Amino acid sequence: MRIALQNAFPDASYTAEAEWIRRCIRACEVLGFSAVPVVTSDDIIAAKPDCVLATHHFTPKLTGVPTIGLMWNAPSYFQGDGAAHDAILSYDGYLCGSETIARWVDDFVTGRGKDSVIHDGLMLPSSPDAGPTGPLPGELRLMYAGIHWDGSRHGAVFRHLDGQVPMDIYGPPDAWRDHKESYRGTLPFDGVSVIEALRRSGVALCLHKSAHRAWNCPSMRLFEAASAGALIITDDFDFPRHWFRNAVLYVNANLPPPAIAKQVTDHLHWAAANPEGAQNLAYRANELFRRRLSLERMLETLPDYLDRVRERRGMVPVTSFRGATPPTVEYVVRIGLRPQDMVRRALTSLAAQTWPSIAVTLLQFHPVEGLDALIEEFRERFDWINHVIVANDGNRGTSLWAGVNHTTAEYIGILDDDDTFHPNHVASVMQCLERHPHSGFAYSGLMRVHDDEGHFFQTRRDSTSRAPRTSRERRELFTLHEEDFRRLTPVHNVIGIHAWIARRNLLDERALTNPRLELAEDVFLMASIASRTEPCFTGTATAEWRWRQTQRDNWTLSYPAEDADALYHRWHLRAQSLRFVQRNRPLAPAAVHDFNMAVQGDES
Repeated sequence: MRIALQNAFPDASYTAEAEWIRRCIRACEVLGFSAVPVVTSDDIIAAKPDCVLATHHFTPKLTGVPTIGLMWNAPSYFQGDGAAHDAILSYDGYLCGSETIARWVDDFVTGRGKDSVIHDGLMLPSSPDAGPTGPLPGELRLMYAGIHWDGSRHGAVFRHLDGQVPMDIYGPPDAWRDHKESYRGTLPFDGVSVIEALRRSGVALCLHKSAHRAWNCPSMRLFEAASAGALIITDDFDFPRHWFRNAVLYVNANLPPPAIAKQVTDHLHWAAANPEGAQNLAYRANELFRRRLSLERMLETLPDYLDRVRERRGMVPVTSFRGATPPTVEYVVRIGLRPQDMVRRALTSLAAQTWPSIAVTLLQFHPVEGLDALIEEFRERFDWINHVIVANDGNRGTSLWAGVNHTTAEYIGILDDDDTFHPNHVASVMQCLERHPHSGFAYSGLMRVHDDEGHFFQTRRDSTSRAPRTSRERRELFTLHEEDFRRLTPVHNVIGIHAWIARRNLLDERALTNPRLELAEDVFLMASIASRTEPCFTGTATAEWRWRQTQRDNWTLSYPAEDADALYHRWHLRAQSLRFVQRNRPLAPAAVHDFNMAVQGDES
């Protein structure tokens, strides 16, 4: 199995993600897996992996490769952050750091209308198995390695320890400028140097933020200490109590910093006076780590889990739909504006679908060189290819409604000749319809892909988000939201023009009549069908909108301003006849929600 390990912070000098990626590569080698670090979606495609592990919740899925989110950060870190929530929803599966986090993921994903596929085991920023531990050093020193990305974590505790106990601190110089007596410099992010430093010092201080303790998701400090065979001093919460029991020494993190520092000092004095007892604790912690908590143990079930993810997300050939043979989905593809290679790319994405029964109606309004040979090339893959030539009367709606009128399959969709799908697009949308038998219209989210060379997207669109900016990403998660149809306009809707599939029997004579709209005719067709049923949303982004920054030949707003305004008003005038099913849902809590206060308010 080949795994792509995605680094969300490639420009940062020191990150836990970069260190973990190096450790994961080592663990994968032991398991016989191939692992490669990646940054952008282009890197992922070039690596041709079986899956992607997204190491941070700000990195959305941007390719057709199965993408698994490593959910080992406390959800309180990204509460109210829309960019992080969209990225999390975009993942195909989830490896969670605690049962509490897994429960949050299940609630969040299910609440957005998507089935969650969560691994049953734990996945935390652990360390590779470095083998049985050796003896502790004769002189025990307290070792701590920290990047302090979030400020002076436990700063007061270290100020009380500095100069009072032998201590070795490693990390970025700016983070530890006030601890010159104990500061030992930086350690290479090579997956082994931290382990070696822990063995030299002998005692590891593993302190966590309150959010780590509340969500029961420890940092990598605990695992690397156990892997190194060091004597561990850690704050007292459920995870170390459950997995390490009495093989580590505990401090009460709820006490004031001077009291925490005294507990640490007392533990060091005990270890110096009882070297045999300290050694036994280190041996036991290392044994428990190697048995259940090493990175190899956490990764060894990934292939079986990945098989489950592929099946649940429609990434393997589909054999049935509602207990019967899968029905045909027929796509209307308008051609004549763009060259044969774009048409080929669109048809190739349809041919690669895991859904077995697909048909194509090609609506040609202008000659395309080499089209006959192209049709023959794809004919065997599709149930049928209808080639229909229509007059080019200058109205975009003429070919679209002609194509829809020519369709005969049970389900239909449209695909512009320059756009594409992920291989599981049709299957995932049809699975959504299978889960919602009352619905006749389902749609996915949308990604935007730069076709122009040298053009890239900024991955952070929300100014309130902490998501990092990147400069060389050609793909972005354009929309991954459910449309409420309350303020639908040609320029304000979250359903991509090719992201939906509908039952054809929703189209009556009125819907099949060409309204001869010249702007956003495809949005009007989508809205007309959606108004005849209760739409459902897959919660995945499997449709790709191909964007050309320089040409803008696929941009609705490419019309001259003086013409667009009149066309826009005509669209709205006609759309007044549409009525949509409105869904009423419980109101979401405020970003900061005091549950006890809410209960008391209800009681009063």
